[in-house]
Amino acid sequence: MSSKIKPQTSKNSRQRSSIMGMLGANTAKSSLDPNKFNILMSLSFGFEESLICFEDLTRKFAEVLECEACQLFLVNENEHHLYTYIRDDDDQETLAVKPLDRGLGSSVVTNETGVVLDNARANNAWDEKVDEMLDFQTKSYLGWPLTGAGGECIGLIEGRNKKDGESFDVSDQQIAQIFAHQVGSAVSQSKQQALLADRNDAFNKAYEKNFDKSEAISLTGGNKGQEAINGANDSGYSGVEFAATALGTGHAETAQDLQNWNYDVFEKSIAELEMLFVDVFEDRGLFTRFSIDIKVFLKFTQEIIAGYSTETPYHNYFHGFDVMHVCYLFVSTCDADGYLEDFNILSLLVGAIAHDVGHDGLNNAFHAASMSELAITYNSISILENFSAAFLFRIMKKEGCDIFKRIPDPELKKLRTRLIDLILDTDAKNHFILMTRFKHGLEMKQLSRGLLSSMILHIADVSNPTRPGGISMKWAFAVQEEFFRQGDKEKALGMSVSPFMDRGYENLPRMQGAFIDALVSPVFHLTAEFLPKIKDNCIRSMQLNRAFWNNLQNKQVMTTSDIKKVLATDNVPEKLLSPERGEKKKLSVSVGGEEKKEGENGKVDEVNSPQAPKTAIPGIPQNAPHSPNMARRKMSIIAMRDAKEEALALEIARSSSAQLDSGRDSSSHFPMTPQAKERRAKEKAKERMQRVAAILDGNYIQMLMLLCTAYALVADDLSLWMGDKANDFALSIITFLVLVLFTIELFVSVYCVPEYMQFFFWLDLIAALSLIPEIGWLVGEDEFNHEDNALEEHGTLTRAGRAAKAGARAGRLARVLRLIRLVRIMKLFKWMASIITKRIKANQGEVEESGEEVEMKMSNVGRKMTESITRKVILAVICMLLTFSLFEDLPTPDSRLVQLDDISAYPSMRAELVSSYILRYSAVTDENPSILLKLSGCGETYDYVDVDRFDSLRNIEVEVVQATSNSSIFAYFDIKKETQNTAMHSFIMTVFVTVLLATLSMLFSKDAYNIMIRPIEKMKHTVQQLSENPLLHLEKLKNQKNIDSGESETDMLEQAITKMARLLQIGFGSAGAEIIANNLSDGGELNPMVPGSKVDAIFGFCDIREFTFATEGLQEDVMLFVNKIAEITHKYVVKSGGAPNKNIGDAFLLVWKLTDSARTGGDLKKDLYDSALYSFLRIIKEIRQMGNLSAFLDGADENAPWRSTLEDFKVYMGFGLHTGWAIEGSIGSQVKVDASYLSPHVNLASRLEAATKQFRVPLLMSEAFVKGLTGTTQSNCRRVDSVTFKGSNEPMHIFHYDAEPFDALVNAHEGLEELLAECAWTEDDVERLGIDLVDVGSSLASHKVALARQVYEMGFLAYMDGNWEKAKIILSMWLMAFPGDQVAHVLLERLRGEGFEAPEGWQGYHALTEK
Repeated sequence: MSSKIKPQTSKNSRQRSSIMGMLGANTAKSSLDPNKFNILMSLSFGFEESLICFEDLTRKFAEVLECEACQLFLVNENEHHLYTYIRDDDDQETLAVKPLDRGLGSSVVTNETGVVLDNARANNAWDEKVDEMLDFQTKSYLGWPLTGAGGECIGLIEGRNKKDGESFDVSDQQIAQIFAHQVGSAVSQSKQQALLADRNDAFNKAYEKNFDKSEAISLTGGNKGQEAINGANDSGYSGVEFAATALGTGHAETAQDLQNWNYDVFEKSIAELEMLFVDVFEDRGLFTRFSIDIKVFLKFTQEIIAGYSTETPYHNYFHGFDVMHVCYLFVSTCDADGYLEDFNILSLLVGAIAHDVGHDGLNNAFHAASMSELAITYNSISILENFSAAFLFRIMKKEGCDIFKRIPDPELKKLRTRLIDLILDTDAKNHFILMTRFKHGLEMKQLSRGLLSSMILHIADVSNPTRPGGISMKWAFAVQEEFFRQGDKEKALGMSVSPFMDRGYENLPRMQGAFIDALVSPVFHLTAEFLPKIKDNCIRSMQLNRAFWNNLQNKQVMTTSDIKKVLATDNVPEKLLSPERGEKKKLSVSVGGEEKKEGENGKVDEVNSPQAPKTAIPGIPQNAPHSPNMARRKMSIIAMRDAKEEALALEIARSSSAQLDSGRDSSSHFPMTPQAKERRAKEKAKERMQRVAAILDGNYIQMLMLLCTAYALVADDLSLWMGDKANDFALSIITFLVLVLFTIELFVSVYCVPEYMQFFFWLDLIAALSLIPEIGWLVGEDEFNHEDNALEEHGTLTRAGRAAKAGARAGRLARVLRLIRLVRIMKLFKWMASIITKRIKANQGEVEESGEEVEMKMSNVGRKMTESITRKVILAVICMLLTFSLFEDLPTPDSRLVQLDDISAYPSMRAELVSSYILRYSAVTDENPSILLKLSGCGETYDYVDVDRFDSLRNIEVEVVQATSNSSIFAYFDIKKETQNTAMHSFIMTVFVTVLLATLSMLFSKDAYNIMIRPIEKMKHTVQQLSENPLLHLEKLKNQKNIDSGESETDMLEQAITKMARLLQIGFGSAGAEIIANNLSDGGELNPMVPGSKVDAIFGFCDIREFTFATEGLQEDVMLFVNKIAEITHKYVVKSGGAPNKNIGDAFLLVWKLTDSARTGGDLKKDLYDSALYSFLRIIKEIRQMGNLSAFLDGADENAPWRSTLEDFKVYMGFGLHTGWAIEGSIGSQVKVDASYLSPHVNLASRLEAATKQFRVPLLMSEAFVKGLTGTTQSNCRRVDSVTFKGSNEPMHIFHYDAEPFDALVNAHEGLEELLAECAWTEDDVERLGIDLVDVGSSLASHKVALARQVYEMGFLAYMDGNWEKAKIILSMWLMAFPGDQVAHVLLERLRGEGFEAPEGWQGYHALTEK
């Protein structure tokens, strides 16, 4: 990267002046908002022909112009039409066109002048089919032409419908003119650059340069269910543990130092930095992988160091090594290793150390403005980056500097292209384009390893503010000094001084704050979306540094000298200077111009805004916010280049953040096909139904309906029991609201739940309708009145009294019907009960068995039986209550009626009878629960009425008694006491019936559920889970509690099915998953011959040595021996994420499926490769620790014959590892099948295992498998030979893993002395072969593992090249230093077998003829 913050050249001021001149005198007369003008001038209009760019441009234009929608069109002269980019029916980018000879748009382009209309439709040029947007009504219109570099019209920008119904005015025209001018310039420049770089087509297709499908990163998730069977995350050991053991103590400490984010290159010497580069390559296993000679590598490193200028404060070799080390940290500590192959890591590290080689401390803008020789040479395109790339390859052409010498030509050509792309992508000008490409790749799931490599190198290049505080400050001082030196040159040449480069306006905190906010923070947050560990390793330090610079700026500490004084006062917390990684801290961070503090919960709380700096900075407005909130900003092609543009565009960014987050804005009104409309309408309708159903079934809505149901059941009874007439109106209102809620629930259920229109619908409907009679003002209920004494009304009142009594009885029956609503909310009680149960168990520390934690969906049998029992219980209770209600009001003699008949029958005694009647019923007694309210029809002299009491009673509390013989004589009685008693009894009955209904329903269902339904559901659940994923629940089935088969037949069946499931899984294994799934999910006949499927996997093959001899001696105990070996093997394989497949007596086939793995090591599954290797190493270790044969046969007979002869028999095994494709499926017939894998790659794993006998090592690995390992693991893999196996003509390197440090290889193997004696050499031989014995000896004696390993590599490469005499000498010296190395011993024996001369026609490999 040529500079940290791209400075503004004089071109910006010239552009502003040219635009002001273009606007002319109208600027002074217009009402153009200065803020909008500044915003327009602050935007940097990069351009490319893509949907994202077009949407961003139209969005920005709509925001500034304040219109409802806008469109951007470009002219296609060849096809004679206008075109734009839109989203098709599948939301993908596509091209849309409209003719150039019709419509308003064509008139703008043809006349090359702007068009402003208050009523677009009234214009003669308006064409409805061409001009109108879909689902949009255009009213006002503004169109402006885009002008190219030659003054020709190349397109137009349109705005439609000024907001708030206003018209487009003169200021809007000026905004459109400025915007069109800048977009036109950007389009012209983009086309020119596309012609020069010839990369436009690649950008349009995939946002990727040199996109290689073979390097596409798979961003789709794997089969997460696999984790349940293989215990991938509970292996009991880790790769780090094995790496530390294998590398030895010294190497482990070196690796720990390398992976330290506090590594300070300023404190290191050149020699230490050279060793840093060597250690990084050795840790990633690149020396062995690419056959790089360390001597050549060191000379290359020295040339790179010499290529950096020592006069530049920032862009020197310290910067190169720091960027390289940070790239290594991203790979090794931030999980990037899981997505990058060795080729990518090699290109990344080499590109990082050389990305600024030859940099002269001046940025690209300076070179372009001054027309330097470099600018002329590289046509002002990524000047310094092109120079550094060329410089790198010039170095590698020097004698002894070509570190890629042994890389094949096809791969070398690809490597050169990748290095050029990596270095060019560090150009600051490509920052936002690179971010857009990366974000687009994430969204479209089309990310490539090349793009990820470019992103890692770029963020490493700008990572200084993310380093620990002390290191970050050193880099800040260095970059400022380099900026000042460029500013001095600009002054000397009479050029405008770029921002932050004028010594007279020093403000380091402001510069660092702007750099972090504008560039570093957005790019690191974006990358952290893909590599989350960046948050802990980098972003937290960046926030601390940002807070530090913000505090300095608030205190007006701006110069380097003042900052160093502050640091010298020890007021800066040590944590800020060197924070611990991953430690939680309270941060004071400046976001969006406001200081915010991080609280205990990790969230940021707002505090007061800091004061703006008083000292002005050239090119930066004094009142501009210096730390805009970048968290919500959607980065795009149209983005800000530096701090000035960032500050000026803050206002528009905030106002448009909501639309940017929504993904699409109101300007995207494009046509859709009728089929797409119909499909989207159906999808939206279905989504609405699902959302509404989810709301309806929510626990809070159900709780509300429970309260409404409880109210409907008891509110009327409670009102009659404890209330009075004054409360009735309020209760009627509440009852009406409950009725509305019931009705809404009813209609919503009908809309959302198709199966609802059955039994419960009618019950709910009846229950809802039963509320209507209780709403008096709704049904128009007549009330009794003490003035109703006209004879013609007596019949009506009598009927009203009877109706009131009947209504009370009907109300009680209606409340019975409402009880059925309680059934629909039983699930609410179950939910609450489950929460309470879980909390109780959690408090008690109880943990349920995993098998019981599985939530099972109710089976059809269970659902039907439960619904049937519930319906029958409901109907039984309702019928019982209805029957009881028929006998509530049996006719009984009424003394009030008898006496009233006496009054009617004996007129002569009427006075005495009336007085007696009034006296008897004027108060409540045990015999008389009612009070006389009114007596009428006996004559005015004898009539009686209690007005106050009469008017205070409800209709239901008044009873009318009419004389039998004379219908004109009747009496009103107050039966409130009786009504209250009845209401009380009704309330008690309601509660009792509610409890009874729930209890009966639960009791009747419980036994059926426990005895029949639940076992059936568990059996069905087991079968269903096996059919969906035959391996998912293996561990859960194992952990289920044992079932007592003697309890019931269903328990026995459940136990049998569980056992059969286990047998199926154990018998078929992972390869038989499809056989199990297809046959259990298919209702047809049994078909074990399932078609094969192609899978990618790691294949491991292991074999027991001298098994035939052991079998003959052990006889029947051989099964115990084999099964013990299988137990150890399968245990570690399953823990590592693999699955056993074939057990062939003395051999085992193990498989790690790459396509199904749920491990989180990136799409390359490097952690799975490591786990496969480490599982074999653990098996080897445990078998060695067990020692002799008797340790494997603990359960054998103490007097077994073999104990006298084989007890000390040593058990050895051989292992082979390879990766590739295979066909997974069933092998056999309808009589017997085996689930296994067929592939030459499976055979190759077997042949690797067989080759361990020849090479006398326990483990051999193929080159393809080693490539899949992580770099740290690869660094311990050593090439054994280059061979072809039987049945294949493709040569392959085979590898051995050095599980022990070289220093431990001290025990010489048999025949070593004789072998070394035959390898004698003379000084003449050494001189003739060009061997430096002193150098070889010092390397072997070195504590540096890489240097010692390089000696073996030197000997092996001599063997490959056919220089066997040289290989003999070097391998002999190796064996003298490490006599216990069996690999070198066997290789040297092979040389001796050929007389230490390569066979004629030697091509670097030989054939292994033995199987």
